[in-house]
Amino acid sequence: MNLRQIISIFILPLIILFTGNAAAGNFGMGVHSGYGVIKHSEQTSLSGDEYRSYSTRDMVIFGVSAEYSFSRPENFYANITTDWVAGREGTETWKRNDIRIQTTGMGVFAQFYDFRIGHKNTMNNFYYSFYVSGGWDGMRFERDRYMWRGTPLSGGVENIHLWRTGAGTGAGYRIGKWAVDGRLAYAWYPAVRVKNSSLPRFTFDTNGTVLDTGFGLAREIYRGVNFYFGGSYSLFDLNESDIIQKDSIQAVYPGSRIEIIAGMLNLTFAF
Repeated sequence: MNLRQIISIFILPLIILFTGNAAAGNFGMGVHSGYGVIKHSEQTSLSGDEYRSYSTRDMVIFGVSAEYSFSRPENFYANITTDWVAGREGTETWKRNDIRIQTTGMGVFAQFYDFRIGHKNTMNNFYYSFYVSGGWDGMRFERDRYMWRGTPLSGGVENIHLWRTGAGTGAGYRIGKWAVDGRLAYAWYPAVRVKNSSLPRFTFDTNGTVLDTGFGLAREIYRGVNFYFGGSYSLFDLNESDIIQKDSIQAVYPGSRIEIIAGMLNLTFAF
């Protein structure tokens, strides 16, 4: 699935909804960015030995969001949030039974598209929201400078397509023009498909989960304009796939764990 198809499925219907009902509620949009680290690890025991990989690299996040608040039903809203994550190229290390056996140059790019329907409300200075969501995520790992026992080999591109469904909540407390703000979301990936150019005949199917949290401070800098700064942590756990054998080749997608830790800035506008 390419970016144009993602936009058609998730963004265009929301734009039509906003423009077709502009008089019925409030529209808001935001832009956010961040800087931090992405940690990636895999492990498998396909051959009887324990294989593990790990890598840590700097990364940047950029994203946009749009939200529409309905007047009927009261306090309900629709939101779409997108994120793009680019990790600086670094080194991935593999170990077999805790003995280092190879290194790989690896670059990372990830994209996330989440559509949400929820309810929000305020009680004096306290505000809260909760939502259910669905969407599509994509991760791309490009490996080169592949070394096996000191011998250089060709690299490959691994593409992971993930369909998500989940729920989340957010809450905050206002003190004048300032607010303390936090969020927590959990999603399940019922369908995950993995393709690797090094194994073109194989397609791996698996599933997984993601936990997403954030905490920070927000301030109203102008009527309808708010600025936020804080921290964000996301944890992705993807399960090992079933073993696939074709002819004399046996392969598996290793279980993987991905952590994204970042400091975030967010600027939102309400109309």
